[in-house]
Amino acid sequence: MDISTANSIDEIGEARWNSLSLNMPFQSYQWYRFAEKVLGKDTCPTYVVFKQDGRPVGGASFWLIRDEPIPFGSILGKTIKYFIQRWPPLINRSPLSGTSGLIVSEAQLRSDIIKEVTRIGLHIRREKKASTLIFDGLDPETARSWPGAIQYAYDTPGMVLDITKFRDFDEYMEGLPGKDRRQIMHDIRRITDNGITVIRHKTLESDDIDHAERLYRKLEERKGDERNPWIRPALSNLPCIDGTWLTAHLSSGELAGCAALFDDNGTQLMTYLGLSTTTQYAYFAMLYEGIRIGLEQGLSSLYWGTGTYAVKERLGFVPIKNDSLAILV
Repeated sequence: MDISTANSIDEIGEARWNSLSLNMPFQSYQWYRFAEKVLGKDTCPTYVVFKQDGRPVGGASFWLIRDEPIPFGSILGKTIKYFIQRWPPLINRSPLSGTSGLIVSEAQLRSDIIKEVTRIGLHIRREKKASTLIFDGLDPETARSWPGAIQYAYDTPGMVLDITKFRDFDEYMEGLPGKDRRQIMHDIRRITDNGITVIRHKTLESDDIDHAERLYRKLEERKGDERNPWIRPALSNLPCIDGTWLTAHLSSGELAGCAALFDDNGTQLMTYLGLSTTTQYAYFAMLYEGIRIGLEQGLSSLYWGTGTYAVKERLGFVPIKNDSLAILV
């Protein structure tokens, strides 16, 4: 097996990388260019390309992450944050998406590629003086069987909705169970009664990013101590990934909610959700708008990550097993 490495996605090139990424969500050349801009040079990305008999059969990306969001507060959280900043982990992932950074295009070579990517990852870890090597976004079986690794599971799977069988929002609604369809119709009536409108934006000004971060931080504080460091650079680089920023406004004009939509290889990611405490229906309005946009754009699926499981299940989302890690120390 031939193995080559690069320190930026541009060194590999769009055609070469996309030939091995197999149209997998959040694995395109465009997505990794976006990730490099958002995470910055301090993450020291390393890309690995595997070839067999001249054809690409796999790839991987590694990132040195000093600002990993930590879901712990007080002394424990500060201690972990200091440790990570001083001795950052080397993480194999597709950044900003919560998915794996390992690509295997030929199943019969999976075991060989995992062994090689582990060997290379350990070498990079020593070279960059990283504290640990982490393979993120794995299913539990893969994490358990990873050679020489400790498995850890968050128990917070991502949620995905297949929309390939629907032509529009009405058809999507018809495909839902009656009680879920009635609940959405109720929500839409309340959205109208509250005078809530959702606006789509393709670019953001500096003031827009300030408003988005302020609402995002409010929701973040209500959820816990975890703090995401990448919202500003992600929204600043929204045009790089042809993303959409949604804003939900009350009839008074007050900004009640916002969210970012990123599309890659036919899959939509909804992220950086910000909400005021004014009304919960701003949240529902943006969810339904995200589904409409996915259908209008002819996407195959919506990947909306973790949390609010009851709401997403009502909308037809199902969990995917991507919440396990393989850790090598």
